[in-house]
Amino acid sequence: MELNKSVQAISETTDNGSQTEWKHPCNKSTQYAPREFNEEEKNKHLQSQQLKNFIENTTPRFQLALQQNEIMDVFYDDWTALADEDSSFGSKSDNHLKEYQSFTDMQFSKEKTITSVEWHPTFKGVIAVACAERMLFDERIDNASKVLMAPSLILIWSFSDPIHPQILLEAPDDIFCFKFNPSDPNVITGGCINGQVVMWDISKHVERLKNSQRGKQPKKNTMTSLPGFEDENSDKTPIIRYCAVSAIEHSHKTAVADIQWVPDHIEVC
Repeated sequence: MELNKSVQAISETTDNGSQTEWKHPCNKSTQYAPREFNEEEKNKHLQSQQLKNFIENTTPRFQLALQQNEIMDVFYDDWTALADEDSSFGSKSDNHLKEYQSFTDMQFSKEKTITSVEWHPTFKGVIAVACAERMLFDERIDNASKVLMAPSLILIWSFSDPIHPQILLEAPDDIFCFKFNPSDPNVITGGCINGQVVMWDISKHVERLKNSQRGKQPKKNTMTSLPGFEDENSDKTPIIRYCAVSAIEHSHKTAVADIQWVPDHIEVC
């Protein structure tokens, strides 16, 4: 009789565990003290060219973001307000444009009509507006003395200051149209209601437009800002007189309706 048997030896296994008791709890925190510059280090960093370049590069982005916040609410939930909108045909939502910005001058543009509007070719956010008396031809003849005494101006505005115009261009009569020179934006030509053609040169006031574009204010003289030494003309808007004007006897017989600059590559014989 044969039997097949096998034997295997295994080690004995045991399960053990241990846990440390938390008998003394303690609350702890860590705080870092900020590093503060002394007066010498502060002046050094504030006057550094690197900080000035950083501010000049980031200022247009901040201005653009602020303008976008005025136009549109970035936190507006379109999905939640979808059912609340008046989407029927003929409602105000499909034929209404929101006003972006308005410019008002109580001295030079009040109760006047706008005859022409032009954007500055190179400076962003700078616009020029020509204003004229709100009168018909017969009314102009009857009130000739009043029209002659009233100033005829072109107002150059900046989006950074919608209350005060940056530059005023003086004209012999009301301007009906004007254009910036595309080759040299500092030269402006306008046409008057009496047929004269006028030209201005604003090259001496370019820095004022650049500062207004960046939202900077012109630096004030410390001597004129002292009590008793204030300069009344320091903050006034400069009025630029025309540098050239056509003789009235050789000008147009009626109002100038439009002006176009000839391209600089064209020769006129």
